[in-house]
Amino acid sequence: MIRLIVILLVGALAWMTWWAVGHTAYEKGLSAWIEQRRAEGWAADVGSLHTAGFPNRFDTTLTDLRLADPETGVAWTAPFLQFLSLAYKPHQVIAVLPEKHQFSTPVGAIDISHKDARASLFLKAETALGLDQAIFVFEDLQLEAEEGWTTRLTSGRFAAESVAAAENTYRLGADVAGFTPTIALRRLLDPARVLPETVESLRFDATTAFDRPWDRFAIEDARPQPTRIDLMELSARWGTATFRAAGEVDVTEAGYPEGEITIRAVEWRK
Repeated sequence: MIRLIVILLVGALAWMTWWAVGHTAYEKGLSAWIEQRRAEGWAADVGSLHTAGFPNRFDTTLTDLRLADPETGVAWTAPFLQFLSLAYKPHQVIAVLPEKHQFSTPVGAIDISHKDARASLFLKAETALGLDQAIFVFEDLQLEAEEGWTTRLTSGRFAAESVAAAENTYRLGADVAGFTPTIALRRLLDPARVLPETVESLRFDATTAFDRPWDRFAIEDARPQPTRIDLMELSARWGTATFRAAGEVDVTEAGYPEGEITIRAVEWRK
């Protein structure tokens, strides 16, 4: 009995030590990444960084974030961002986004709001943290630009998964319901206003090869560029009008697609 108690105590002490070491490494890794971005000229501001979740989880919360890449002019600000993971699988992360945040580009800023939004990231257990699988789901998403346009999506799901049999290749998919076009887009596509206010569904399914892998260097350095797209489905249903496209294209070094896309549209004259 005493021996069993000793074993349990030793095991508990070992696990506590493991969690403490992992907790420290987790926070140091995030802090180091932020400092590296600052050294490269980024605006990388974080109000606080705290990890909880003992004994089985690493639940990290960053507050008052502002990340801005001076080379691309892209910036993102948010009141908080949470990373949730199991202590024994720190490379599998759930990211929880705030209900309101802002994304900015050289063209302008977009205020993003939603009822719920979270992403699941399954990264490869390697220093580059290559993407293995990612899923992003949301409800009641609204985009409002400072130029004045607004668009809404009732619900949606975006997914990406690496293709093991091909280098730097990913299966990409999206399924969106209840898309409300902007006024400008509505005037362009439906000037007679014969179609419903919302597009019932949008679907996208493609296998895409890139010139480099999607990993942490894709954020730190340059974004990977597509070299080939195998489009299985790009479809929309808007009232009685439907659209579907499929095909294959290669993308040249200059960024131009070369190939064939087959399109089928029903009641497209509307």
